[in-house]
Amino acid sequence: MKKYFLFLFCVFNLSLYSQEKSNAYSAVTAFFAAFHAKDSLGMQAVFHPKARLLRSGVKENQPIVVENNLEKFIRAVATRPATPTWEERLGQPIVQQDQNLATVWVPFRFYLNEQLSHCGHNSFTLTWDGSSWLILSLIDTVAKNCN
Repeated sequence: MKKYFLFLFCVFNLSLYSQEKSNAYSAVTAFFAAFHAKDSLGMQAVFHPKARLLRSGVKENQPIVVENNLEKFIRAVATRPATPTWEERLGQPIVQQDQNLATVWVPFRFYLNEQLSHCGHNSFTLTWDGSSWLILSLIDTVAKNCN
């Protein structure tokens, strides 16, 4: 009987581990929940210690990639004034995963005081650290023409 309960316990824990590991998008939703709540600790908790924050765009008709300081970004989000209100609305994500690596591609629309400010796409690279998914990189695009 002991062996039976031990077996069930192991299967149950393995099942929970598999369910959690299969949900890479949970780190993205946790990031945006913390982002909207201005929760710096919540945002920091979902980023890998070596995480990078980037923006892909065009300057003077040339493609560019700009790296931003993640700590400054989190501080700016957490200390922003109450107005204007910020809201990033996400579209349908595309999640791909293999072992401890996952990517999330998700369109977004960004609103200031309920007015559409800009839109684009977020691309997240995530890694599994043995207990949770962590964002290793976040790169986005920005457009003002949001049809």
